[in-house]
Amino acid sequence: MSKSTLDMMNQKFILELNAALAMENAGVERLQTRIEETSLPDAKQRLEHHLEESQQHQQLLQQLISNMKGNPTSEKLGLPLPSYPQDMKAMMDKSMTKQEYELKRTEEDMIVENAEVCCYLMMIQKCQMAGGVYANAIGPLSKIMNDEQEQADWIKTHSPGMLAQLWPKIQSAVAANAPPFSL
Repeated sequence: MSKSTLDMMNQKFILELNAALAMENAGVERLQTRIEETSLPDAKQRLEHHLEESQQHQQLLQQLISNMKGNPTSEKLGLPLPSYPQDMKAMMDKSMTKQEYELKRTEEDMIVENAEVCCYLMMIQKCQMAGGVYANAIGPLSKIMNDEQEQADWIKTHSPGMLAQLWPKIQSAVAANAPPFSL
């Protein structure tokens, strides 16, 4: 491979690493907010644990980027969060209970974690294909991907219990605000 081809590959890989870092930067900010929002002690503890992991992810990515002679970004990349159709969003924002909002945010957490897993998996596969200096990135990227997968799995495993804890409050709130039944 020519030097210019290698330089272009390095620049592209540094861009991908910086995109992942920007995603982690946004994720850290989101986790800090989520820790404040959640009312469930187990979920709060798990979010705090994942915040620590995400801060380690930032450091690993910064180191990989620096080792490749790149400049780590401080930007935050938008996260893949679902929304309601515009004509329904205002109604949902107005009528959603605190508990419904917490479950919606947990759903978003799982989507974000799974999206991160996909990004890291693709970067690992590219490193495997490219070999050479890129092989050094496989270990750190695999560690990050595994942490993200563990978080997604934790949410998936614990969401039924979270729903069970929050559902009675949702039912009570909805019943208290429900209009009288009429035909």
